[in-house]
Amino acid sequence: MPERNAASALVLLVPDVEQVVEPWRERYDPRAAEGIPAHVTVLYPWLTPAEIGPTELASLAEIAAARPVLDLVFDRVGQFHRGLWLAPDPAEPVLRLIDAVTTRWPDHLPYGGAYLDDADDVGPHLTVALGQGPDELRALAQEVTGRLPLTTRVDRLDLVVCDDDGNWSLRDSFAFAARATTGAAGTP
Repeated sequence: MPERNAASALVLLVPDVEQVVEPWRERYDPRAAEGIPAHVTVLYPWLTPAEIGPTELASLAEIAAARPVLDLVFDRVGQFHRGLWLAPDPAEPVLRLIDAVTTRWPDHLPYGGAYLDDADDVGPHLTVALGQGPDELRALAQEVTGRLPLTTRVDRLDLVVCDDDGNWSLRDSFAFAARATTGAAGTP
C-alpha cells in the first residue's frame, strides 16, 4: 500500500485481527515495519498531510457518521501480485464506504486507479504478506487458513499519515454511527 513519501490513507484498523496476523506481517509484510498496523484500505493514496484541513476532516466525520459499525469476519485467504491477503465478509459495507469516499474525492482513486481493470482481484482486503514467491505463499496460506475465521468489530474510519521518512502514524479517527439496541419488546 504505502510508498515512502508524505502521503495519507483512509483505513479500517482491526486490532483484534492484528493480534493474530502480526507475526506473519512482521516477517512477510514490509509495511508493518513502517508502523501501519493490520488494516483494510478504504482509500490510498489520499491527500498529502499538508492538504488535510478542517473541511476534509469534517467531510470524513460526516461520511463515517452515516455508516453503521461493521462486524467483519475474515474467513478466506487470497493471493495477488506476490501477496497474501484476507478478505473481509461482508465486503459490501466496505465497498459502500469506499464509494462514498471516492465520490467525495473523485480525483483520488483507490491505489491511484492502478487496478481499475482488476477490481475483483484487489477488492477489500487485509494484506498479510508481500513479495514472496508462489511456494512460500502456498505454505503461508495453509498456515494462515488454520487460524481462520477471525472476527472483529470496526467502529471507526481511521486516517493514517506517512512522514517523509516513510513512517506511518494514526492522525485521526471518525466514529461510525452506533447501532441501535432493541429492548425486550423489540423496540429501540
